[in-house]
Amino acid sequence: FQIVAAERRGMPTLVRIGYGYQHIIGHAQKYLVAGAQGIILPQCESKSDVERIVEAVKFPPLGKRGLAGERWNSWGLGEGSTLAERVRVSNENSIVAVIIENQAGIDNLSEILSVDEIDFVFVAPTDLSSNMGYPGDIRHPEVIAKIEAIGERIREANKSAGMLALSVQDYSYWRKRGFQVMCCVAHTMFIDGAKGIMEGISDYENSHTNLLTI
Repeated sequence: FQIVAAERRGMPTLVRIGYGYQHIIGHAQKYLVAGAQGIILPQCESKSDVERIVEAVKFPPLGKRGLAGERWNSWGLGEGSTLAERVRVSNENSIVAVIIENQAGIDNLSEILSVDEIDFVFVAPTDLSSNMGYPGDIRHPEVIAKIEAIGERIREANKSAGMLALSVQDYSYWRKRGFQVMCCVAHTMFIDGAKGIMEGISDYENSHTNLLTI
């Protein structure tokens, strides 16, 4: 339903799938069939991980995605081009992304980045901080330094780097350092919005204490 809702607003959708590499094609396929424009693979640790997600997202000859009448091509009833043309456009525009969460992924980053079809690499600061021995301390100097170094390597490979932004300060910090794909967390945005409303309500009530007596 979220994919359809986003589609109605003209917004593309990317889906972060769960773990289970042995079933990666089938796991990703259900979201692609539903209309997602791309897949994000968590805990990427090797080139073979990337190659398997490419197989899931791309149609032949780039991948192994099944070709049939589905939502992505209007159930085979799409107008304005041939099926072959729509496959070409899909392969050119569908998104393949991975998440680096631990040292294993960092150690194999060069090989991961060598896969042509990968569009962006997201760095997961919370998991990475835990892997480095600073669980949850995503602003620890060593964690920050590690993420900055990863970002430089990603950009040197002509790929886009992704990062988490829990605040406007986070967003500006990482954008200034060349990160292009910024992820915000919905519940954080909801909490911040609720806090702002409640603070405004409290300020009003505190300044109008004589207006209402219960």
